[in-house]
Amino acid sequence: MFIPLDRKPEWRNPPLVTLLLILVNVLCFTLWQGDDEHLEEQAYNYYLNSQLPAIELPLYRAYLAERGFDAQLDRQAEDEVLLSRLLTDGEFQQQLKKGKLVSPRHPQYETWQKQHRIFQNHLEQIVTYRFSFKTAEPSLTTLFTHIFLHADWGHLIGNMIFLFLIGFSVEMTLGRGVYLFAYVVAGVSSGLFYWGLEPDSLMWSVGASGAISGLMGMYTILFGRRRIRFFYTLLFYFDFVRAPAIILLPIWLGYEVITQIYSPSNINNMAHIGGLLSGALIGYVALRLGKADMDYLDREEKQQAYLTHYQQGLDYVARMELDKARRIFTELYQDYPEQPEVIEQLFNIARLTQDQGIHDYAVKLLGTDHAKNMPVRQLRDTFIAYVEQVQPHVRLGPEQLMTLALRFAAGSFLEDAEKIVLYLTTRKSDFVRNPEGLMALASHYQRNNNRNKAEKYLHMLIECYPDSLEASHARQALG
Repeated sequence: MFIPLDRKPEWRNPPLVTLLLILVNVLCFTLWQGDDEHLEEQAYNYYLNSQLPAIELPLYRAYLAERGFDAQLDRQAEDEVLLSRLLTDGEFQQQLKKGKLVSPRHPQYETWQKQHRIFQNHLEQIVTYRFSFKTAEPSLTTLFTHIFLHADWGHLIGNMIFLFLIGFSVEMTLGRGVYLFAYVVAGVSSGLFYWGLEPDSLMWSVGASGAISGLMGMYTILFGRRRIRFFYTLLFYFDFVRAPAIILLPIWLGYEVITQIYSPSNINNMAHIGGLLSGALIGYVALRLGKADMDYLDREEKQQAYLTHYQQGLDYVARMELDKARRIFTELYQDYPEQPEVIEQLFNIARLTQDQGIHDYAVKLLGTDHAKNMPVRQLRDTFIAYVEQVQPHVRLGPEQLMTLALRFAAGSFLEDAEKIVLYLTTRKSDFVRNPEGLMALASHYQRNNNRNKAEKYLHMLIECYPDSLEASHARQALG
């Protein structure tokens, strides 16, 4: 077993189509197929207790003998195996229905016809029988519906786990619309592939396995040579490893081929192979047509490269090789201009080297967008370091200074907030947000039970900005 576990779902942008497909599959099994197990048991109990096996088995042995098949089994085992093959042999069943094997001259014709009709009526009540894809009786409807049906709970749960683990990454890469289309096309293609190889089968082909195999094929092609982390098991040994995603395609394909040849079962490995191949083709076409989100595909590798270079820069800083550190962080800033920690490092290097670039980094670092996301203590320490380094030539504008003052006041750094607001009210007395700053000081000092300072700034607000909305609030507060 080889399962990619490289990405986690992004719940701020959830994989809605993948979740919807899981829901549809679960509802189809629990509600639509809910009575199928009981109905199927009834149908086959009727068949085995009727005279149909006694009539049809000799005919089927003769049919096989004409075609050169010779079962090397004991009699009882042969009967059980032949009954199973008889019911799923499309060509034989077609000849039965056309009256070529049980004609009106057959001594048990009327009994066979009546009981065969009753058995067919039992089968038609089974949702899985009606809507599964049977290559001997193909239809466009069942080619689509079979990918939403499942044989049992184990089949359903296994498929849904793989659908979630692989589906969300493919959905994020292709986008919801293309992803849904690709999922259905892969499921249909898996059925067509099986039809081409086994055109005369009445086996009930059901399950999302073909479509999910298609997602696996898409995944390997879309991620290509990008190294991903995946879980694998070999007998009793299991581990995690990082390797190019593309190597999973031959591994998965080889597993399905080997299972089909050496471990025959009721699992439709041919549909899985068809899904893998069609999915790989879809992934290739999506890349060629530019339908893949390359930013999502490259995100992990870019993040790893970023972390490697960032750590290298930190190592240079620790060794005080500041020119080398500046070069590393400048390159990172060009590629990742919105990363505040890179700007912080450039700011610190500029501070250590007395570089005039400190003004630009301070403006970017203490600007509104970065200031909103930075912890208030770190914001305050950065501001103090900048002011001490460059005073009196601080190049922060009134808007940035007031934003910082409000953050400091809310974070209980009232003295720092007070210095900024007093600076603005004396040096930039016409700044439109000055009343807001004075009201913030009054409010926070009031909450800290410092009534003297609270009243001081309320009076100052009324005196300096009497026509402001904040001044009217100050008058009400003072009574």
